[in-house]
Amino acid sequence: MIDLHTHTTASDGRLPPAELVARAHTAGVTVLSVTDHDTVAGAEAAEAACRDERIRFVPGIEITAIADGIDIHVLGYFFDRHAPALLDFLDAQRAQRIARIRQMVEKLAGLGIALDADAIVAPAIGDSK
Repeated sequence: MIDLHTHTTASDGRLPPAELVARAHTAGVTVLSVTDHDTVAGAEAAEAACRDERIRFVPGIEITAIADGIDIHVLGYFFDRHAPALLDFLDAQRAQRIARIRQMVEKLAGLGIALDADAIVAPAIGDSK
C-alpha cells in the first residue's frame, strides 16, 4: 500500500512523525510521503522512522499558493529538502502565515472576540523549516 499525502504535527496533523510512521506500518503501508503544509520540519524524523520500519520514504511537501485570492495546495515530491532556495521560500511562507494570523486576530478583536495572537503563532515561529 502507498500513501503519498500525510501530515504530522509539524503542520496540521495529529501525530508526531514517528507515530504516523508506526501507524502506517501497522496499516501495511510500504511507501510513505509526509506532505506537511509549507514545512519540511517533520521529514527527517519521518524518514528515520520509515527506515526503522522498512518503509520507503518519499520526500514530500504541500505548498500553499494563492491565485486570485484563493488558497491552492500544490503537492511536491522527490526534491532536496535542504535546498537553500526552498528553505528561504519556506521562511517567507511562514512569515506570511504569521502576519495573516495576526490580521485575523485583530479582526476578531474588533468583533469582541479576544484571542492570544502570540500563543496562536508560537508553533509557526518555532517551526524550523
